Amino acid sequence: MSEGGTLYATQFEEFTAGNNRWGGSNGWVSDNTKSGSQGIIQDPVKDLPIGKAGYLGYASPTSKITKVYRTINHDPVATGFPRIEFDTLLGVQDSTSTKRDYFYVSFYNIEGYFLAAIIFDNTTGMVLSDDGVTVKDTGVPFIRGDQTLGVAALQILTVAIDFDRNEWQASLDGIPLFSQAFTSIQKPLSLGPLAFEWDIPSGGAGQAGDNWLLVADLLVASIPPGPFEPQSFALNASRQAEIAWPGHSGFDYQVQYSPDMKSWKNDLPGSLFAANASEKTLSFTDPSEPSPACKFYRVMRTPTFP
Repeated sequence: MSEGGTLYATQFEEFTAGNNRWGGSNGWVSDNTKSGSQGIIQDPVKDLPIGKAGYLGYASPTSKITKVYRTINHDPVATGFPRIEFDTLLGVQDSTSTKRDYFYVSFYNIEGYFLAAIIFDNTTGMVLSDDGVTVKDTGVPFIRGDQTLGVAALQILTVAIDFDRNEWQASLDGIPLFSQAFTSIQKPLSLGPLAFEWDIPSGGAGQAGDNWLLVADLLVASIPPGPFEPQSFALNASRQAEIAWPGHSGFDYQVQYSPDMKSWKNDLPGSLFAANASEKTLSFTDPSEPSPACKFYRVMRTPTFP
């Protein structure tokens, strides 16, 4: 069972490039391992060396739905971490024909029941949400890549799920998609398999478009309960700022400062606390010479990316 902090992260560099190489590698599973409709591709974005990425689609599938998934197995009750964050760099590359399909980012519980999904509907170019009962249009379009021009689209999808409240919210490149109930399925709330799915809306596998989903980076992390706040802030005898905060394993912490709370810098020596390994109080003292100028501080907490 998972603990707090980073539950899973990849930039796909540990994978071997080639057709059918996403499913069957590094804990990922696919229901199609022969047709070439999923795999790992090297530097798929023209003039942008992003390295390896996973792809789903393009080649003719063997069934209406093709899946690639990885089991996370995070129990929010057993671990005491009821919230998770999911971040990925992905994009839909458009068909060269009029045939277009659906691409899902789906969440299942530990027992394997479908809970909810975010759908990239390439038939309309819109992002949808699915709570297991009702599919809603978010009103937000996504950027399609153009295969003819050799231009791939990549956008940042950010998802936050609160299992205690059965709520979630998501954004695409910082644009809010929704903030609503997570699932209407009456099943235990946990995170089991995380899946990327290709669905052919117009019928069988023979009706598929040559569109495809590109996934370049992926991070899943559990978040400690309650707000993250510093425990103390004070000036020591030398009038240097001292900050203390609760540190959780699986997270990085960066102390930042600003003269106006608008532009923030993180170049103070010793201000990065990387890959915290245990639950303990962390502290930082600003080594700068005291100044009459006003200075603000904040501590940024991010899941550790291995």
